Amino acid sequence: MVQGFGSYLNKYEYPNIGTVNNNTGFGAAAVAPVPLLKNVGQNNQLQAPQSDITEFSQQTMPMGDEGMFGSLQYTLPLWFVLGKGVDLYNKYCTGEYNKSLPAKLARFGDRVSNSKLLNNSYVEKVENTVSRSKQNILNRLKNNSTVIRNLIENSTKPEWEFARSAMFTQEQELANEFNTLFERYLKGGGKKPALRHLIPSKEEKAFIKSILGNSASEMDKINCLQLRRINPLKYNNEQAIKAVLSQRAANPEIIKDILLKELGCDAATYAKYKANPAKYVKEIRELALKAGKDMKVYHGNYSVIGPVFRRQANMSQIGNKLLSIAKDATDAAGNAVPPKTALGRGVSKTVQGLMRGVTFGGGKLGLLIFVAPALVDMYKNAKEAPEDQKAGTVAYGLAEALSWVATFPASMRLMHKVGGLRYLGMTANQTEQYRQALEKFKASNKAGEFATKAEFNKAWEKVKAIKTPTTKLNWFEKGLKGLGTLITQDLEMKPSWKNPKLKGIKSLGNTFRGKKIGNFFRHGAGAAGKLALFFGIMGYVLTPLITKPLEWIFGKHYDRYEEAEKKAKAAEEQQAALPPQQQGTSQEVISAIDNFNANIEAANNKPATSVIPPREPKVFVKSQGNIVQDNSRYIPSQECGIPKDSDEFRTYIPVQSNQIVQVQDNVNGLTEIDRRADNAVKQAYTLLSRRI
Repeated sequence: MVQGFGSYLNKYEYPNIGTVNNNTGFGAAAVAPVPLLKNVGQNNQLQAPQSDITEFSQQTMPMGDEGMFGSLQYTLPLWFVLGKGVDLYNKYCTGEYNKSLPAKLARFGDRVSNSKLLNNSYVEKVENTVSRSKQNILNRLKNNSTVIRNLIENSTKPEWEFARSAMFTQEQELANEFNTLFERYLKGGGKKPALRHLIPSKEEKAFIKSILGNSASEMDKINCLQLRRINPLKYNNEQAIKAVLSQRAANPEIIKDILLKELGCDAATYAKYKANPAKYVKEIRELALKAGKDMKVYHGNYSVIGPVFRRQANMSQIGNKLLSIAKDATDAAGNAVPPKTALGRGVSKTVQGLMRGVTFGGGKLGLLIFVAPALVDMYKNAKEAPEDQKAGTVAYGLAEALSWVATFPASMRLMHKVGGLRYLGMTANQTEQYRQALEKFKASNKAGEFATKAEFNKAWEKVKAIKTPTTKLNWFEKGLKGLGTLITQDLEMKPSWKNPKLKGIKSLGNTFRGKKIGNFFRHGAGAAGKLALFFGIMGYVLTPLITKPLEWIFGKHYDRYEEAEKKAKAAEEQQAALPPQQQGTSQEVISAIDNFNANIEAANNKPATSVIPPREPKVFVKSQGNIVQDNSRYIPSQECGIPKDSDEFRTYIPVQSNQIVQVQDNVNGLTEIDRRADNAVKQAYTLLSRRI
């Protein structure tokens, strides 16, 4: 077969080149040709082949199934396993304290603390020396620096509920969870009360059915179960339970009152605990221990997907956790209840904090969104990391997934410590007096006690006078005081005057002022300033305090995204270092390229043509004086009137230029075609080698 232009270039790894030219078979049959110079850009510059770009992107950018949830094939199974672990942990925190997991952890810490390794005179001497040195340093700093003393003693307080809860200690977090759980239990588990949310046993379901029958309302069933659980000896028959249910219409809070009374509390006292759980941790702990494991409910009833995300919680979990980290707990006889050492309390608190971090505050939804993808990302980084970076990658990934439980509240506290510079020059008692006076002033204004704006301003001046610094400040300290005020300008703001004379439609003026619409920009600026400070502290102060020691111990961590960016940047720098490509290609060359591509495109839309196969040599005889050589092949022109299948002898050779091909040999008679193909290849290579 003739080796045409296309097949010749195919030998030199140009498989997409090879087509027809002006409907004349110049090469092999056309095979879906592609424009010869497909990588010529808008500026007529030869670009890198697309295949190379694709290969580079696949090597440097680990895209694949990356996303918000990471790779689901890893994330979902991991989340399922972690969720089962959370359920198991909660199960072992339930029931009698001495048999619960928090108690066992605390006792383990006590044993270690009382062991010969730690309980000896040398360790005790070191601890006392460290404690004294720490106190001496703090005292010197407080006495010698007004700024340091203020940072230690004064701090602003968050007014946003989320910010307040984020700063909770573990004790405060558990006390707050008691209120949430108790309210859910009273309501039957959620917005739409359902008996199943209180997790009744088969025996409890049978009891409810025997007392109320099948036609009772859902709320009647819930209240019946609540009464029996709080006092099974008293509320164990139909008469006692229905007597309470009959009073519910007149007193909707009767079930709540009975439950609190059985726990040794009342509605007014509980309201006080609920308003400030962080202040009444000890009292809330006692209520939780009395309620025990029977006061249980599902956390997270997310409608249809509730069974997937919810977790079981009960009061004994909260009580046992609180007792295991308490310093002041005693039994009925007044004896100290374990843990008796700081290490015992620390071990239990560490595990609780770890679980709080794993569940992002306790929920399986947070576990799915935040923790599981982070751990999967850690696994992928460790898988791609060099051998000397695998340990560091795992350590860093674990810290990144769980350390928020420490860095988030700590960053919040430090942010408010810096904001506390607004009280620079004031004592801690003075700051507290100002806050109390401010709250009283706001309450009086809200009640409409200031008849005129003048009275309002006069009362405000008295409150503001309390903020007068007792210590003289220099220019630097005044600057810090102004900075603290600027950052926290949306906290402890002066309220707008409420005019008690405005009635009806005119009272809208008070409504707008009461909602601080006029202070919108102050709120925005204060929030932006605190957020910037918060992320700065967390990212540049606290996070390095965790990651740097891990790097010293386990080595550097590997981040596949950072590595991909480095490779991409290196490739860009290498490309930029190349000499500039030639510009201004001649118009003749550009026209030739355009014509070539146009022919290729036209050929794609027509049936492929091939070289006319050579006929077998024919022997013709002399006719009317014309001799036809037996090694010649005749190709009549289209105007020839003699049919191709006619028996007549052809007595002439029709005039048709460039249509006679002398075939000297079926094998070696292609020299001229090969020579022309070689010239065409050379011209193509010359064209391609130019920087167009």
